[in-house]
Amino acid sequence: MRGSKVAILNHLRKNPWITSRDAFEKYGITRLSARIKELREVGYDIKTVMVETTTRFGESCRYARYVLWEHEGDENEERCESG
Repeated sequence: MRGSKVAILNHLRKNPWITSRDAFEKYGITRLSARIKELREVGYDIKTVMVETTTRFGESCRYARYVLWEHEGDENEERCESG
């Protein structure tokens, strides 16, 4: 598994969510949605939560928060390493 996906998984296991801003500022990852898609393809259950907010200019905008949904007895780590 590539380093960026490992960084994302580690972040999601220690934090409630990750955003593209978090990924860029903390890990230099610029295509978070692509890495999330790859993690989903190997079996990780990652939910997308759309958040509405207001910009500093007073405009409405939305962004995605990605949340790892782990299940009791999950074997995702093995699936990711073999895929």
